[in-house]
Amino acid sequence: MRMILIWTGFFSPSFHEFPNDFARRPAHVVSASFRYRLGVASRALAAIAGGYGVAALSAAALALCLPAAFGMARSEAAMTGTLASFIVFALAVMWVFAARTAWRAWSGLVIAAVPPGLLLLLLLARSGGGGA
Repeated sequence: MRMILIWTGFFSPSFHEFPNDFARRPAHVVSASFRYRLGVASRALAAIAGGYGVAALSAAALALCLPAAFGMARSEAAMTGTLASFIVFALAVMWVFAARTAWRAWSGLVIAAVPPGLLLLLLLARSGGGGA
């Protein structure tokens, strides 16, 4: 009985054809479920932090731009910019979870943050850097 087990174990096709099978396998394989969970975590971080960043930039840009463009009072412009930022945040969250990949979600947020960021820098540089 013992000879048969040794014989079949030694000459089995899987052992005989590929003696270095373990050497050809990658060292670390990431499972599909881990990759999916990492993508969802990345999207959640993008929705929370990235959406907040885009909303804050748009609120600040609107608060500085509306008094110059429409002659609004500064307090009304700040309130309008803040209320509009809730819409921007909601749209950013929807975009993040509607994007095909997490990379596309992050890049869409960066692209959305560039115009209000540049406008904010331009308005702050023109007004002398801030304040009262």
